[in-house]
Amino acid sequence: MNWDDLKFFLTVCRTGSIRAAAQSLGVNHATVSRRINNFEESLGERLFERTAQGYVPTAAADDIFKEASNLEERLNAVERRVAGKDATLRGDIKITLPDMFAQGFLMTDFAEFCRLYPEIELEIIDSTRAFNLANREADVAFRLCDEPPEYLVGRKLANVHRACYISSALVPKLEDSTWMAAQNWLGWTDKLRRPIGVLAREYSSFSSRHKILSGSLQAEACKQGLGIALLPCFYGENMDGITRLPPYLSEHKYDFWILSHPDLRKNAKVQTFVRFMTERILAKRALIEGEVFQRLD
Repeated sequence: MNWDDLKFFLTVCRTGSIRAAAQSLGVNHATVSRRINNFEESLGERLFERTAQGYVPTAAADDIFKEASNLEERLNAVERRVAGKDATLRGDIKITLPDMFAQGFLMTDFAEFCRLYPEIELEIIDSTRAFNLANREADVAFRLCDEPPEYLVGRKLANVHRACYISSALVPKLEDSTWMAAQNWLGWTDKLRRPIGVLAREYSSFSSRHKILSGSLQAEACKQGLGIALLPCFYGENMDGITRLPPYLSEHKYDFWILSHPDLRKNAKVQTFVRFMTERILAKRALIEGEVFQRLD
């Protein structure tokens, strides 16, 4: 039995499917399927029932999962402690953050950091999933949350505000109250067709049309005149072709944190990156919190 087999096994147990496990591990699904089949053959046990809903662990798999998870935790602890003693400014840093923060907002800062420290390479994962930093799924996480997990260290950088945006091409129509009353929100999902909160009450006459789950696609749809988009201010103010809707209100929606594992407190490249990005983001705090915008009057 080798650790790679257990790693594939644990990921399938946690995700419930070959395809999801492959995405998490960064390999193709055929590789995951082959590794699971080989693992079962080596043990002489069937570990998963293949169903239409996914891979369901058997009783034997449940027993192995508990022991393998304990082993994984111990191995990760050793790896973190070794990494924590790295005093060099070279090698990889794995970063996770929501995609809208990467697009045009933090990428310029990432590029500047790489110019200053050319021997450091960034692996950037754009995802809203809460990656497990204890398992070294990432070294640094930029995360939207109220309170981060207790096992991580970091700081809150800003209150993320959102505001309503409309296509800049439609600005001349804003003075027509009848036209305004007939406008629509861009929906997210069936359950999130209409927003709630201060902004929703300000524009209570708006209906809801379309469903677009991606924030960047919502912004593009707004630019093309498909409706009113509720977007983070740092994104909406930086995008050409859309304009904040009068009376220019914004509301606090999320807290923005930068986080890492305490075992990496003495890792030179991780701490250098954290300090650099903290300084850069704090300099943009007014934009993140909705205080920077272009009035129409």
